[in-house]
Amino acid sequence: MMAGAKVAMMTSALLKNGIEHLATVRAELTAWMEEHEYESIQQMQGSMSQRSVANPNAFLRANYLKVLSSYALSQ
Repeated sequence: MMAGAKVAMMTSALLKNGIEHLATVRAELTAWMEEHEYESIQQMQGSMSQRSVANPNAFLRANYLKVLSSYALSQ
């Protein structure tokens, strides 16, 4: 959602855990949103998108550096 998604696929989780799992997902999402001061899904949508930052080039650079620092050679 924060990257701009409008939907989240939950089929596997619901097949595995049953329809009642929606209550757990909703409770956990609500708690996370309150903890991070989001009032709605609409407010979350795109908040971590490159389009939402004042300096898009800095955003790209930071993500590039993060990818580089997380890379590990396989042995």
